[in-house]
Amino acid sequence: MKKIVKNLFVLLIIILLTSCTNKSPEELNSLIQMPKQEDLSITGTWKVVDIKDGKKNGSEDNYKIGDLVYIDKNLAAIGDNYAFPPTYSSKYVNLSKYLANRGIETHNIDKNENVVVINASQGQLFSKDFIKKSETEMYFTINDNFIEIEKISNKVDSKVLADYSKKASKDRTTTPDGEEVEEDVALLLGVRERIDSSEEESIYNYYTYLLRIKDSDTISYKKVYNIFVKNNEEYWSVNSKNNNITSNYDEIISYPVRLRDRMIDAATRTAYSFKDINLDMRINYVSDDFVSIDYMRSENENPIRKYAILETKNLKNPKFLSLEEFTGEEDSDLIFKERVLDEAESEFENIDKEKVAFDNTNFGIVRNQGQWIFQSSIHTGDGDSFVQNFFPMEIAIGNQMLNKNTTGNSFTRDMVRNINNQFKDYYVLSNGKYIVIQTPDEILVHRIKDNLIEKNPIYSIPTINSSTIVSVEEQLGTSAENLETAFTNYNEIIEDKN
Repeated sequence: MKKIVKNLFVLLIIILLTSCTNKSPEELNSLIQMPKQEDLSITGTWKVVDIKDGKKNGSEDNYKIGDLVYIDKNLAAIGDNYAFPPTYSSKYVNLSKYLANRGIETHNIDKNENVVVINASQGQLFSKDFIKKSETEMYFTINDNFIEIEKISNKVDSKVLADYSKKASKDRTTTPDGEEVEEDVALLLGVRERIDSSEEESIYNYYTYLLRIKDSDTISYKKVYNIFVKNNEEYWSVNSKNNNITSNYDEIISYPVRLRDRMIDAATRTAYSFKDINLDMRINYVSDDFVSIDYMRSENENPIRKYAILETKNLKNPKFLSLEEFTGEEDSDLIFKERVLDEAESEFENIDKEKVAFDNTNFGIVRNQGQWIFQSSIHTGDGDSFVQNFFPMEIAIGNQMLNKNTTGNSFTRDMVRNINNQFKDYYVLSNGKYIVIQTPDEILVHRIKDNLIEKNPIYSIPTINSSTIVSVEEQLGTSAENLETAFTNYNEIIEDKN
């Protein structure tokens, strides 16, 4: 009897252990949660105690010893930069790699040291990574500054919370969707300009406009060379260079703007560029995450144009992303191939599907009248019988990511066309008060009132050459001020109009 009871007891333990360990991925994923706002381990008032490797570059970098940082479930604030309320997330990273990716020297950092990084953010208004060293020590980075803060209190004073509450009420308004935005707006528009030369070769130049819209329709703009993009912690410059011998645009360069003076160094340039002398490339899309291009290979007898996506901060890795790598979905490449074969069968007569070329990296991001879309290409034939078609691709997760700032507005292409039948592109600002419309020779700003676009523009920027938008970035409130300061300090202004 005792033996039977013992065997039953062992069997029960095995069943319990099996039920505990054989959880499905879905069940395991349900255990991964965002940090609870009320249980934040970094809640409190912090003080700046040290600034290392600092190179002052404008008002955004004007932190000094003794400045206070406030972190609470309802507030994350560093001076005039704040989230009210913030959203928190955390990740476990290798400190040396984390800092190196942001251009911070890591000579004195243990290569094996791992830390928790807690991000506080509020949409476009605020985003800051806090590197947790201990319960009372943290760091954050900005450009070349490595700023150390020390906890001086386990809470944020109620008066501080009240002050920021009043500031938020004064600074910010609310969109129809309930999202808080600020009146003061800075819009970065990166463009690719085309000049058609007499030698039947197109010359491509890349520029960025900073469009500044303040209260009472006070509007101004500045224009600089290269595509200027904002990362959470710093600013980057992206451009394409042509080869003096072949005239091909065979190099893409993407680097933190604080390294501009060091880009003449061959090793530094190699670390921040992608070069292939057999390619002729055009930039179609730039963000802090990705650079999307189309290209032709000089060794191809037929003018085959393909697309590709690279990582903005990792161009030294000479590899185009496959669709599976981009989406993270295992079946993406198989679905992509089926889409290519179906497209070829519908577009080309008597096509042999077995002979249709498939490249799982042949997809890219292009601008299409107010939206970013994914596009690919197919071709058939040779010589005089060569034919190529381009087709859009539906990538649900990608479309949501690319057009996340446009899903809330109700304006359609037809509505914009009714205002200006020559429109090429448009963008509705987050505050819902203005729309920017691009035509073949102008960038226009129209006021929006009662959810209707006013017929007459209130501001215009002339564009002499044919231009295509390749980058859009919007900042609000104090972030808009910081962006304008950085834009001015880091670039040579070639146009400036109030």
